[in-house]
Amino acid sequence: MPLFGYKIVTFCFKMLTIIQICSAEQNFKHKARINYKLKAEQILEEIRSNSLANCLIYCRMQQDCITASFKSPAGNCLLSSYDTIDDSGSGPGIPGGLVYAEGWTTMTRIRYPVFHAVGQYSIYSMTFEQAQQQCVDYGTTMATPSDLLQARSLGYQACVVGWLSDGTNGYVMQYPVQGCLFSESIIIYNSPLANVYCKLN
Repeated sequence: MPLFGYKIVTFCFKMLTIIQICSAEQNFKHKARINYKLKAEQILEEIRSNSLANCLIYCRMQQDCITASFKSPAGNCLLSSYDTIDDSGSGPGIPGGLVYAEGWTTMTRIRYPVFHAVGQYSIYSMTFEQAQQQCVDYGTTMATPSDLLQARSLGYQACVVGWLSDGTNGYVMQYPVQGCLFSESIIIYNSPLANVYCKLN
């Protein structure tokens, strides 16, 4: 391959990697634990990676992966379905799913307790009763206001009005966005028709 062609291919590969990393950071929030790594029995797969960002991308590409441990400069990347955030811990400051290990960074994906749904309906067309049934159809229940506020405390925001279990509807925001109201609590609309927030089991 001519040198010029090789440089173009290299440049395109680097740009694709940057785009993937940016996408991974925007779409997924993680909690970091420094100087801990996964226990051997928790590991789904062990691969080589040149960065923590790429290690997270590998994790994202596996449906069952929730947690990734990375060590630099060795490039070790451990993937796991184990959720260290939910772990109650087995000692002072040491989660039960991790072991102390200098130089490792373990990142666990934050899973919000709610999800927004439209389902079989068009946007903003569900009554409260239809919204309840839509969550049942997903195998879950309608989210409570507390569930939505908990999701906000974890970083969730969605400028879409959805029904809640108390018969109100609204949404939560982390920061002001043009075209969306902002509050540190739930922004209530009380619209006769809305989407729905269901509780994640």
